[in-house]
Amino acid sequence: MNKAPARPRGTGTSFVVTVSHDAVLQAVYKYQLLTSAQLVRALSYSPNSLARVQRLTKQLVDTEYLLSLPVPVVRGKAPLVYTLARKGLNYLKDAGFDVREYFRPNKEQEKSYLFLQHTLALNDVLIAAAYVARFTSDYSLSSFTHERVLKRTPYKVTIWHGEKQEAVTVIPDAFLLFAKHLKNGRKQNIPILLELDRNTIEQRHFRRNLRARIEFIKQEGYKTLLGTNTVTFAYAIAVGSAKRREELRSWARKEFAATSEQRWLSNLFLFADLPPALEPHKLFLAPCWFTPFGDTPLSLLAQ
Repeated sequence: MNKAPARPRGTGTSFVVTVSHDAVLQAVYKYQLLTSAQLVRALSYSPNSLARVQRLTKQLVDTEYLLSLPVPVVRGKAPLVYTLARKGLNYLKDAGFDVREYFRPNKEQEKSYLFLQHTLALNDVLIAAAYVARFTSDYSLSSFTHERVLKRTPYKVTIWHGEKQEAVTVIPDAFLLFAKHLKNGRKQNIPILLELDRNTIEQRHFRRNLRARIEFIKQEGYKTLLGTNTVTFAYAIAVGSAKRREELRSWARKEFAATSEQRWLSNLFLFADLPPALEPHKLFLAPCWFTPFGDTPLSLLAQ
């Protein structure tokens, strides 16, 4: 393994980015915000590699390639979250990465506790998705696009409130493109738009956003935005467990009934409560997802 000691600021000694440092920087670029524990999983390191990753992140923070943000906690030591600092952005830009204005390190320190918790919970799901291929040869994650990137190409729809119109922007939390590997050697794409719920929005706001996503599907917005022929919205409940899942399903049923939508449309919306420990094969392959109207759990991928 290539190692480099941390260089104290102001010593005049140049810092050399090793292969290991480069891997950390690319992972943070990919996921936007990561803890050390998440970096271990994102880099596919063994669980006992945490100290190694912490050493690498400290070196990159000390040399201003990474910015560390403490997550506020009620008790104990605040965990650190890492994002790219200006030197890290410039390094990746020189390596050919697209680092346009949606990366603004000076703004990261202004992120709220709820934003940080939401992004970290989202990244847990994305990292788990990347592990699906370890449990089966039938499916794999081809790619994913983070919310921050999706914001650059927002899709707008018009929804109705009685006699009033409202323009709503559809920006999912992430776009995951899975591949189903067929016996003839071909691949079938399975596009998923992920919505992560942390039990922070009330019924009116949820139904407004759901209505916008219903219109997105009816207008075939996925063809324009994603370049796919279909899409499924997957609502992953990170806080509130099965009780919150059933609450969202109830609100969804009310919204679909309000305009007498066809049942096939509601089947493109799935809901699952996330367990404390995300096991990729259970979350993505086992039957644990529910449509708004169906009480039989489904697999997100193996349907």
